[in-house]
Amino acid sequence: MAPDPKKPAKEKPLTAIVLLDSFDQRFAPILEKSYECFGFIPLANIPMINYTMNWLLRTEIESVMLVATGKSQKYAKLVENEWGSAFEEFSVVICDGSSSLGDCLREIHNRELITDNFLLISNPSSLTSSTLSQQIRDFRKRRVENADNVMTLIYGGCENREKSVIGVNSDGKLVLYPAATSSGLIKVDKVDFYQNAQIRRDVVNTGIALCSRLIVTQFNDNFDFSTMEDVIRELLSKDDILGLNIHVDVLPQNESAYMAKDYDTLLHLNTLLLERWFYPLTPERVEVSRFISVCPRNIYLEEEDFLNTSMSSRIVLSDASVNVSLGIHTKISKTARIYNSSIGSNSEIAENTTISNCIIGKNVKIGKNVEIFGGFIGDNSVILDNSKFPEIIIGNGVKMAEIGENLENSAICSWQVDEDEFEKIVAQKIGEELYLWQLRNGGGFWKISQGKIGINMSNVEENEEEDEDFEEGSDEDFDVDFDDGFDDSTRQFYDEVFESMKGMQSMANQQMNNLILEINSSKLACNVSVDDVAKNVFAAFLALPGMEDLKELLVLIKKWRPLFINYYKSSDSNATARKLEMERKCQIQMLMAIEEKFDKESANFGPKCAKIVHFLYNDADVLDEEAILEWAGSIDSGSKLRELMEPIVKWLQEDDEDEEEEED
Repeated sequence: MAPDPKKPAKEKPLTAIVLLDSFDQRFAPILEKSYECFGFIPLANIPMINYTMNWLLRTEIESVMLVATGKSQKYAKLVENEWGSAFEEFSVVICDGSSSLGDCLREIHNRELITDNFLLISNPSSLTSSTLSQQIRDFRKRRVENADNVMTLIYGGCENREKSVIGVNSDGKLVLYPAATSSGLIKVDKVDFYQNAQIRRDVVNTGIALCSRLIVTQFNDNFDFSTMEDVIRELLSKDDILGLNIHVDVLPQNESAYMAKDYDTLLHLNTLLLERWFYPLTPERVEVSRFISVCPRNIYLEEEDFLNTSMSSRIVLSDASVNVSLGIHTKISKTARIYNSSIGSNSEIAENTTISNCIIGKNVKIGKNVEIFGGFIGDNSVILDNSKFPEIIIGNGVKMAEIGENLENSAICSWQVDEDEFEKIVAQKIGEELYLWQLRNGGGFWKISQGKIGINMSNVEENEEEDEDFEEGSDEDFDVDFDDGFDDSTRQFYDEVFESMKGMQSMANQQMNNLILEINSSKLACNVSVDDVAKNVFAAFLALPGMEDLKELLVLIKKWRPLFINYYKSSDSNATARKLEMERKCQIQMLMAIEEKFDKESANFGPKCAKIVHFLYNDADVLDEEAILEWAGSIDSGSKLRELMEPIVKWLQEDDEDEEEEED
């Protein structure tokens, strides 16, 4: 039977690319001589990769590409043996010598393994209770509507422990993203607010992304890109050149998703699993080949056979204990208190010991009166009586003696670090077969440094409302930085443009094409956004020598009109809607440069503002009416600048009314 031409073709299911490794050296203390592969770190005593494979089975995914380094090859084969038959296709891609996500995706690109859209799981700890069916449908719909919609990032509504922040518009398009130096700080311009940008600090990245194959191409074209964040920043900063869009899809409240990026989030993920936030992704349902029973207070008990699981009540924990996973043959004192923790097989915990928010390996011996509040303890380790540790990382086979060193931001291992392999780590011997590992840059093992936290609202008026919003007693970690609005790259771009303009101003034969080439070269070298270009080109112009004189300023605007037309207005009568929208945004940035100049020099520059705007609109034909009215409407109602602009606004509005009457 011939296919019905009216019936839409069935979409080919996405392929899932799953990374088995983590390339963050902070996990070296627990991977070396122990788990060896990040995907095999236990969460509730089950390798995290098993959760990932399990939730993929609940999606449309039929083909899985498991990507691993050469060091993890044997573990990738173990995953293939256990899960390969569960999918239509299951392949293992070994990227020997790879040291980043970027290296792995470049290898995939070179082998031509991806030819269509795909689901990327860049971290094997990325877990979700969602089937992603709605998110995948929305992604495909966006791709049909516009092939430039190349990626959708999946965000979850779990606790934002890392205090990350992003900005999205009303269509879900990502418009603001933190710089590489600080995942908790974004730069927000005033224009972002009246373009409906929403600042989101209540969501977290899950490490799950729906991608077109162009994302792999981006990594291949940029050999210095190592993380997904590098690609995201590249696409946002070159939106005007590449025209590629990233969207953010936040899961509904009844669906959970999370990933581990450091020890703090790893232990939090362990707790979320114990608390059953990812149901039906729970320990006893994921690992069906093992005999795990669930008791009240979320106590998970593993036995060697099914018969013993029915008798698991013989293991007695204190009434205070809650959210605990116990491996087989564990021995726990009745007076020990355990909270939000996993204890590996054959481990022992003595009397009056408190364990909270920990992952403890196999064959671990913990003495009496010990207190550990946050810790990852490797297999075959021993903790002496009366020890007290906040946020401790202990590698495999450590016999923990009393040591006087400060363990903050450090890890304890029983072997010297190989500094050739782990160049970011240094170690010093602190006892017999004990080594204190530290990050060479002075950062902490426990938690990734977020840098500065908050929003750089450099172009938003400082007014009384800000004092109310950020009064004493608000989140002390949230810092709103009202500076001059320049990061290093933007400052460099502004300086280079100013010098180029100053040089051109001094020439008798002022060729605008040459000046445009110089500015574009600075733009590429400094990697600044189209908004930064639009604002700083005119800001640098206003700062040129002689521009204090209004007559000279207007003459030079007229003379340099080709420059301004290039950056603010198209001469193409058939310009697309996207092009016209881009022009409007650039014109608003031009007006923002005027507003910032007014804020800094209101006495001298204020009387010129309205005349400059009028000249740019009426004589130079650089500004459009829509941009002027939108910008003027955003100026604070109590501002002197708004009062100065009122005559132009009324004139433009009256002109519109006259045109409407003539049409009638």
